[in-house]
Amino acid sequence: MEDPNLHLLVFLEVCTTLKINGASTNDIRLCLFLFPLKDKARAWLHSLPPGFITTWGKLTKVFHAKFFSPRKIISLRNQITLFAQWKDKSFYEAWEHFKDLLRLCPHHGLQKWMVVQTFYNGVTYTMKLKIDEVTGGIMSKTKDEAYNLIEKMTLNNY
Repeated sequence: MEDPNLHLLVFLEVCTTLKINGASTNDIRLCLFLFPLKDKARAWLHSLPPGFITTWGKLTKVFHAKFFSPRKIISLRNQITLFAQWKDKSFYEAWEHFKDLLRLCPHHGLQKWMVVQTFYNGVTYTMKLKIDEVTGGIMSKTKDEAYNLIEKMTLNNY
């Protein structure tokens, strides 16, 4: 896969289906991680010194460092923080696009309240009015309430 985060997500989904007596989750992940890798990614993992990777946390850290460049992280963070709803897109499409950006860069570093505020600031003026009308003022809600209200609005096709 070209998206290292999606690769890790799919890999973790598969790993949750496996239980081996006496093996920790960490051990299972470390043993199986090589199998879905191809070409350059597999060669990269084999090139690491023996014993260099001992935990899943370390593996994900070096994997991200290798396959998720700082330039890509900066680009995605900018797309998130500079989000703007396109005039011809619905509320649902705008929210889904915004969530896609968040998924592409799960280490974006934005707290939930900032995610809500960034999305709200990026929608059209008309959509802000509709959001405030439906929610009774989204920015006066707690971060969890605000996020959940936005999710609810997408389910109701606003």
